Amino acid sequence: MAVAPISRVHPGHPDHNVLAALAADIWQRVPDRLDVELGERALDAVEFVLDPVRTGRTRLSELDNVEKTFVGLKIEHFIRDLLDAPKGVRDLVLGGYDVDVKNTVGDSWCWMIPPETIREQGPCLLIASNEHQRRSWMGLILARAEYLGAPNRDMKRRINSNAFSNILWLANGVEWPPNRWTGLDMVRFRQLRKLKVSGAHRAAAFFSENLGRPIHRRVVMALLHDQLDPMKRLRGNAGAKDILKPQGIALLSGNYFNPVLQQLGLPRIGNDEHMAVKASTPKQIGVLRAVGQL
Repeated sequence: MAVAPISRVHPGHPDHNVLAALAADIWQRVPDRLDVELGERALDAVEFVLDPVRTGRTRLSELDNVEKTFVGLKIEHFIRDLLDAPKGVRDLVLGGYDVDVKNTVGDSWCWMIPPETIREQGPCLLIASNEHQRRSWMGLILARAEYLGAPNRDMKRRINSNAFSNILWLANGVEWPPNRWTGLDMVRFRQLRKLKVSGAHRAAAFFSENLGRPIHRRVVMALLHDQLDPMKRLRGNAGAKDILKPQGIALLSGNYFNPVLQQLGLPRIGNDEHMAVKASTPKQIGVLRAVGQL
């Protein structure tokens, strides 16, 4: 789903008081940043299981069915860490209530509720993640029998789609950050990672082969895994920046040089990203020389 169904959970709804108390606790724990944090934690969980550095995989479709279950589990772990809520009888305690955390990954939403939660009509924190849309959702619901389908062999029951309107939504289709690995030649990345050269020369080789591509700090850290201060290898003073300059390539950090990228007609990059730019026109050469990057 791209957009969650409109919630009917307002004052007067039988579940409102409990779900509103839970929501208030969550907003207090993550004020004004849940949308950003949810997308980042979902991406972190996906990349944790993909393990692109060791496996060369960059997409969920490359995982087997067993591995895919771990994605949901890691998302739950990362959300618990984000909320920093105490462990209770169930997954965590919010607003004085024991809460089950349920996660689903994929195009269809399938949250399975265990019998012990159903018996108590207990609250559930629901999370949905979709790699194809690169979006996540989060909401709260009470495990009422009338919201649920028939039990399976484990007596777990799925939340019916016609009951989704009884979810109090906290995050609705929030976007994930860009994938840090998609599009990289992972065979070549692994080759560069093993090169028996200095970290600066390894980084220079990598960036010279990935011109104009934003490279996240985590990619650099994986590439320079054996360096005590990996990010230092990108700087001047005999770092990758100095190695690339004679080739007409400027290595720019999003933390300092986004205004320069804009002057070059290139998109902004994140503060945790670098981009190697090869000047191709006299104007670009002039811009980069004016700021000491060529």
